[in-house]
Amino acid sequence: MNFIYQISLNWFVVYYFCLGLILLINGFIWYRKPYHFQEYLQEHANADKRPLLILKTLRYLTLFSGLSLILSLIPFSVVELIFSIWSLLMLFIFGSIILKWDQLKVLIIQNPDAVLAQIKKGGLMMISIGFVLFMLTWYRLVTWGFA
Repeated sequence: MNFIYQISLNWFVVYYFCLGLILLINGFIWYRKPYHFQEYLQEHANADKRPLLILKTLRYLTLFSGLSLILSLIPFSVVELIFSIWSLLMLFIFGSIILKWDQLKVLIIQNPDAVLAQIKKGGLMMISIGFVLFMLTWYRLVTWGFA
C-alpha cells in the first residue's frame, strides 16, 4: 500500500509544481502582452473556426484532473479532493464558454478592447492560482516529511 501512497504524493507534487509554473509564466505573458492572445482569438473569430489550442488544452486538463480525482481517493486526501473537484468545475465553466463560440466570436470581433481587459484579468487570475499551486506543493512536501 505504501507504493500507492508514494505514487499519489509524487503525482500531486509534480502536477501542482508544473501546473503552477505554467500558470505563472502564461499569466505574466497574458498580463504584460495580451495582444498576442487577442490576435489569436481575433484570427479564429474572423475565420469562423474554433480555437483548437484552447480545446486541446481543455482536453488535457480534463485528463489530468480526472486522474487527480482518482488519486485523491486512493489515500483519501481532502485537500487533493477539493482541488480536483475545483479544477473539474473550472474546466466545465471554460468548456461551456467555448461551446458558445458562435456568440463569443461576435463579441470578440465587436469589442477588442474589452477582450484585452478580460485577457489581462485572466492573466492576473493565472498568476494568483500559480502561487496557490506552489503553496500546495510546499504543503504536500511538508506534510509528507520531505521538506
